[in-house]
Amino acid sequence: MNWFKRWFGGDRGASGSARAASKERLRERCRTLAGAAMQLRPTDGNVFSRLGGLPEMPAGFEWPKWNGRPQAFLAQLDLEELHRELHTCLPRAGKLYFFYDQEQAEWGFDPDHAGAWCVLHQPAGEVALVEHRAPAGLAPECIFKPKRVKPQRIEVLPDQDRLPPRTVASDDDIDDYEDFRAEAFAGLRRHQLLGFPSPIQGGGMEEDCQFASNGVRLSSPEDREDPRWQALKAGAAEWKLLLQLESDDDLGWMWGDAGTLYFWIRESDASRGDFSRVWMILQCG
Repeated sequence: MNWFKRWFGGDRGASGSARAASKERLRERCRTLAGAAMQLRPTDGNVFSRLGGLPEMPAGFEWPKWNGRPQAFLAQLDLEELHRELHTCLPRAGKLYFFYDQEQAEWGFDPDHAGAWCVLHQPAGEVALVEHRAPAGLAPECIFKPKRVKPQRIEVLPDQDRLPPRTVASDDDIDDYEDFRAEAFAGLRRHQLLGFPSPIQGGGMEEDCQFASNGVRLSSPEDREDPRWQALKAGAAEWKLLLQLESDDDLGWMWGDAGTLYFWIRESDASRGDFSRVWMILQCG
């Protein structure tokens, strides 16, 4: 009769219990792997931090350009507000502003892409901040819908490429692990500061940033035969995720084919408040 129970579901209760127990064991194994990050969650509060819209900057602000055209404004963030939620390597005060090429022609895999994005730091002070008008040459569709956001500390699990060997050992483990990773974001977009990224095309973005920012092209496998490769590789560990922005219909964002923007910074640069060497990668499916 055992075959009859298996075929018609007589053992489903036991199987379901075993499945639940296996999932809980995996959750326990992963508990120590998570790292702190800040999710940018929508809010109705009167806060400075915002995705989209137009930047609130001091008078006389020079809008960044790429190939003679204004870049699209992406986000403004209040560093003091961030530090109330999580101590970070970033400056404790001031504002950060993020921009990107409105044509989305550069995805960060070539040294020549440097300058297609921009991160500006406005130090803390008494200077008045005013919302700037969109400059001439900025396409209307690149003036994105504004969304006020509040940073919320979350614990993010690394993607599977970063896991210790044999952490996930079956297809069920893989599915369960991705469920665990998604839980931290509470069903909202993965707009995130710091912590582990959510890559679309696999990990290794730290190496991509290290090589491309040092003059090594990444357009083909042969590029990895560049004689500078081994000498530069150790420096990849210095790169940390600064900001991750998903495609978002609410904002009018579509990065490539439903992709994500990843802004990276060397930790030493972040601690000095130097955002001039931030590198950006765009990944999509």
